[in-house]
Amino acid sequence: MRRVRLVVAYNGEPFHGFAINPKVATVAGTLGGALEQIFQTPIPVVSAGRTDAGVHATAQVISCDVAADCDLATLRKQLNSMCGPEIIVKDIAWASSDFHARFSAIWRHYQYFVYNADFPDPFKVASSWHVIAPLNLHAMQLACDPIIGTHDFSAFCRRPKPDNDPDLEGPELADGSGEIVREKSLRRCVMQASWREVGESMFRFDIRANAFCHQMVRSLVGTFVEIGSRKRPSSDMMALIRSGDRAEASQLAPPQGLFLTEVGYPSDVT
Repeated sequence: MRRVRLVVAYNGEPFHGFAINPKVATVAGTLGGALEQIFQTPIPVVSAGRTDAGVHATAQVISCDVAADCDLATLRKQLNSMCGPEIIVKDIAWASSDFHARFSAIWRHYQYFVYNADFPDPFKVASSWHVIAPLNLHAMQLACDPIIGTHDFSAFCRRPKPDNDPDLEGPELADGSGEIVREKSLRRCVMQASWREVGESMFRFDIRANAFCHQMVRSLVGTFVEIGSRKRPSSDMMALIRSGDRAEASQLAPPQGLFLTEVGYPSDVT
């Protein structure tokens, strides 16, 4: 067996998140099932980010071990035929034996799209959040500054389950291989955060961090939208970070506007 690295795009709408869940369709379950069918043996897959139900990816990174004599070009065609068009392998390459899609990653980049108009657009409904109230881009951009740097993001994250919780295999803790990851801290380092207008009535939020806790980006976006619609001041963002109180933050933004767009790795592990 030999380690392989895949860059995968998927439409998250028909899937209940990335992590394997035998009761419902997931990205890892679909890819793993296709790999098992091709190699006639279970092939666990590990992702750089465990995206939630309905969340999309344009460049999710996945690692797994396959037969060392496998022809990767053929494997890519087989997976795209079996999993497309909802899941597509954009790139595939051999990786070093110590490469791990999640633990080798040094940052992840997400984008969130908000369609801000007084009428819906049938072609944007599956890939953005339609917000009717006019948004002030400057106010949302001002609120980005407080989240840059290393902070405890408890106010914007779903609290991880304790070690003694009987439901440790919940989707927020299990990675694609079924490995249980017990997250102790909600401190994260945000390297970039910005809002910009990217088209008529379309705003895009970009955020890059070393890691993200569960529902962090969607919670941040929900708060940004309340700030942009003048329901709360830009200064609330810093106050929320300092409070660590999840109940004080805004509603979650819906999943369909969120995309995992890039993952960074040290050059010596890829």
